[in-house]
Amino acid sequence: MSRWKFGRIRDRVLALFIIVVLGLTVTVIAITGFLTRSLVTDLVVENARALAHHQSHFLAMWQRERMSDLQQLANSDLLETMDWEQIEPYLKRQIDEALSYYLIFFVAEPDGSYNTTLERNAGNIADREYFPKAMAGETVITGPLISRSTSQRVIIVATPIWNADHTEVQGVLGLSMDLEELLSVSRDLMVSAQQDSLYLADENGCFIIHPDPDMIMNSRIQEVFPEWDQLPREAGSFSGVDNGVSYHAYYQKLPDPSGWTVAVKVPTTYFTEPVNRLIWHLSVVGLVAVALVFWLGSWFASTISKPIVELNKVFRRGAEGDLTVRAEVNTRDEIGETGQSFNRMMETIGTMTFYDPITGLPNRQHFMSRLEGTLNDGGTVILALVSIRDLAEIKTFLDREVLDRLLIQLSKRLQQISSDYLVIGRLSEGEFGLIIPSNTNAVLKVIDRLDQLVAQPFLYAETDLAVRLSGGISIAVEPGLTADMFYQQAQAALYEAEHSADEPLKLYNPSAHHALVERMRFQTEIRTGLEQGQFVVYYQPVVDLQTKAIAGKEALIRWNHPTRGLLVPGQFIPAAEQGGLVEQIGEYMLHQVCAQHEEWLKAGFQPGWVSVNISANHFRSPHFPAQLRSILNRYDIPRELLRIEITEEAMLKPTPEVLENFQALREMGIYIAIDDFGTAYSSLHYLARYPMQALKIDKQFIDDVDSSARMAGLVRSIIGMGMNLSMEVVAEGVERQNQLELLHHMGCLKAQGFLFSQPVPGREYLEVQSSLSGRLTSLLSV
Repeated sequence: MSRWKFGRIRDRVLALFIIVVLGLTVTVIAITGFLTRSLVTDLVVENARALAHHQSHFLAMWQRERMSDLQQLANSDLLETMDWEQIEPYLKRQIDEALSYYLIFFVAEPDGSYNTTLERNAGNIADREYFPKAMAGETVITGPLISRSTSQRVIIVATPIWNADHTEVQGVLGLSMDLEELLSVSRDLMVSAQQDSLYLADENGCFIIHPDPDMIMNSRIQEVFPEWDQLPREAGSFSGVDNGVSYHAYYQKLPDPSGWTVAVKVPTTYFTEPVNRLIWHLSVVGLVAVALVFWLGSWFASTISKPIVELNKVFRRGAEGDLTVRAEVNTRDEIGETGQSFNRMMETIGTMTFYDPITGLPNRQHFMSRLEGTLNDGGTVILALVSIRDLAEIKTFLDREVLDRLLIQLSKRLQQISSDYLVIGRLSEGEFGLIIPSNTNAVLKVIDRLDQLVAQPFLYAETDLAVRLSGGISIAVEPGLTADMFYQQAQAALYEAEHSADEPLKLYNPSAHHALVERMRFQTEIRTGLEQGQFVVYYQPVVDLQTKAIAGKEALIRWNHPTRGLLVPGQFIPAAEQGGLVEQIGEYMLHQVCAQHEEWLKAGFQPGWVSVNISANHFRSPHFPAQLRSILNRYDIPRELLRIEITEEAMLKPTPEVLENFQALREMGIYIAIDDFGTAYSSLHYLARYPMQALKIDKQFIDDVDSSARMAGLVRSIIGMGMNLSMEVVAEGVERQNQLELLHHMGCLKAQGFLFSQPVPGREYLEVQSSLSGRLTSLLSV
């Protein structure tokens, strides 16, 4: 009895073959024979109904597209002028670029006189049925007509041309479509079988589409379907006989006011013949399948089961942690390929588990394990860490492959420090580690070479970059020190070296470790502050000196720290940049600003535009445009309400990513301003290269503008340069009336600063805006 339990995979595969093939064969033949008669009828009716339904909606969509295209043309500023001298060449270009069945455009005056793209003063169409409807503000599509301009059979689409205020119809724009050409295009809508027929008739039964072009406008649908007048108007189906051939038909009225109806006629033989052939073929296939299933099932079961069993054993050993196991399946099929893939996977897992795939050096896990073993061996151990300075900025200048080759070159330089055996590993993206046991010959010589390596930047051959390095060293003398603690000590020394201007290699001391811990704790507080909403947005008005009104405002981030009080950006942004949190702060600020403005707009307030500062690293991120687009789509505010401010640092290198981000923001219609202009060491070439609309003069220039002639001349030059480039110029940090008057005389049109208002929380801004608006006239009486 136990042999019937099919414990072996071979028995189960064979049994499955026999049961499935026999069962399917008998079931398919029986069900097909039983359902043939009803299936034929159902298929005919449902297919005809689906075709008519699809075509009716397709034609309705086609009508809406044509009407929409015409409405867009009619709503253009050019059409509103009703000046045919200007309109005619524009419409002729539209005809040249339009679909093949577009014949002519025409524009009619309220009295019916009209001009066409073929003929001026073409006549009068006031008596046409569609004309008064269009003049009444309706977009209409007609049935077949004879064109008075071309004498061709056409369909007309007509739409009103409104005045600029959209209060009065001042004419009619019409499109004449060639019915013959339209019929040629419509053949693509016909069902695939040769016997099928598609008909389209207008509300009077006159054919618009017919398989025989001579029947169009010359015959009515009642002549093809005699029972037409007794059928429901909206939709329905019926059967009939035409020349001894039975057919089923379905019709449906288009879901629009045109009154058009589409009908599909399908001969019954189109469905019965394939079904009969199917039953016969299934019967033959069933007999052949029964004959082959026993032989094929037995052979297949034997072929499949043996290598599967072998692979199962190998997979089980691999799952239990044996990284040395390999599959020995030599078949040339998917199972053999699976065995080879398993072998490659185990080799890859072994390599990835212990070694860095780019440099071939031990990875962090393997390196720390070796460090732990070296410490357990006793004696003095030296751990050195080497990192690439400013790696985040370097990554924006180099693509991935070039950066990988730079890391490979650096790893080779580290391996050349000593001919003795050193353990060198890559611990993170730009950080390497060296374990120098105390028994290494010439330890001081090794450290001296390491000092020479980090002391001078090395030029990477593929770029113009001078790559600078930093190093940190820790020495383990006392026993009991763990690898993690030892690594943290070297990290503290490395951190101190990275922030030292003249000592790129540092030895660990406890105070540096304490500073590192404090920095990490502060970064953790920043993350917590973002999660708990401790960061708030303040707003400072930007004043238009010409109109003496508030033009907009700048959004400024503040941190309500639970113990340190209100912090300004200079107190936490540097730590956020070091911890990679500045992008999160930028995204948080964009959400807060957009949500606040959406709330103001819904309450009926008009707060004006707002500019948001985006850090250089955030702007250079390839994900920034998509992130900004997602935020704007989430909140119901106009895009022109939001402006982006970036510093010159973001444009120091015109990388493809930066250029793509500028282009993406331009396509989104985002206004871009340069913040703190003149404070970075950059070329003015970017002013012409990048699509920016404004520049903001930094406060340090404004502070002395009224007391230093040289500073005043510099500010005047910046203002003139901005005006010559058609850029808006905003003066930041205006605090004194003398500064304001001088800037106004220089031609600066916008300013912000404490003279007008200090930055205030969002809940107070509307009140400050109202108060400031009331005193701007006296304040700006210059």
